[in-house]
Amino acid sequence: MQRPIHLLALLTVGLTGQPALAQDIAPEHADAWAFMQENMPGVSYDLLVAACQEGQLTIYNGTWGDAQRAQMDAFRKRFPCVSTTNFELGTGARRERFLSETRAGLYIVDIVQDTDPGSLNEQAEAGLLMAYAISNDDAFDPAVKLTGYWYPLRVGISGNAWNTDNVTPEEAEALLAWETMLDPAFKGRVGIGEPTGGATLLPYYGLHKTFGEEFMKKFAELEPRIFPLNELGSALASGEIDIALATSETPLTTLHLLGAPIQWSLPEPSFGPATGQAIAANAPHPNAAKLYQEYSFTVEGYGAWQKLGGPPARKDFHDEREVAQEEWYKYPTRFFEYDPDQVTAEQAEFLKLFDSWFRSR
Repeated sequence: MQRPIHLLALLTVGLTGQPALAQDIAPEHADAWAFMQENMPGVSYDLLVAACQEGQLTIYNGTWGDAQRAQMDAFRKRFPCVSTTNFELGTGARRERFLSETRAGLYIVDIVQDTDPGSLNEQAEAGLLMAYAISNDDAFDPAVKLTGYWYPLRVGISGNAWNTDNVTPEEAEALLAWETMLDPAFKGRVGIGEPTGGATLLPYYGLHKTFGEEFMKKFAELEPRIFPLNELGSALASGEIDIALATSETPLTTLHLLGAPIQWSLPEPSFGPATGQAIAANAPHPNAAKLYQEYSFTVEGYGAWQKLGGPPARKDFHDEREVAQEEWYKYPTRFFEYDPDQVTAEQAEFLKLFDSWFRSR
């Protein structure tokens, strides 16, 4: 005898095309499934069950650890059946770890992130990323995603930052624009980030394209010290350096929340590549990875990451960072236009130029 399907029992139709019935929902999955129906439209109950059976996943994330941990904590509250492990590495080391493991047939990571959209596009073309379109695909403009492969966690904007204890308001005025930041008075007081790709490379690449080689040579005359990105902000906050030029604002956000005496400007044209997240093609926990990818781009999951991770790339999403409410914080309105695939292709040659300007002195 065929079991009748009542309206109240029919909850949704999943990606498998099979309806999930109320009486078929395991009690331990009820809360998670209710959240999925509202926030991940069309994702199947079967995916939730399979993800819980796998029970774990691994993420390779960049130097936005506070944002990543906040999102992971929020995910675990929604989906306690899946544990998460993350490894935090700088852009170049993170990408090379993923690529070298994949070439060796070692499939360790489930979720990968990169600040270089061109590299993500290359990886997708090479079959290294899983083809998976999230249910919230329409919430992101085509310019900041590769539909079915990677989606943007943020816009990784760079700017000029200064220690407010060591830099006068008059000096800070010069840091509001790229054209005026090369004040000779800043010589020996400046730090810059190691350009490892993506958000750490684009500001120098963009400055060169926008203002030319003479500008970059004058930049080098300030004798900036080169720091790993996650150490540059700390050096600025401690007063080891007075100014950080053309640097990502993401680590500055956390320091600002902790009360560090720093402010920053976001001159125009702004250099802001999307930081993308994708699923590895050979993810050892593919269903858990799909569930995490879906959650990352819901309003809740995106908000958990974005509060500490950077300006949002999701359409109609309010910037929830505390720093964005500061009177001095000015979000740019004009961005540097570029082809991310071209930047990736030219990276090796550009780094040689960078070394000739900043390391040969």
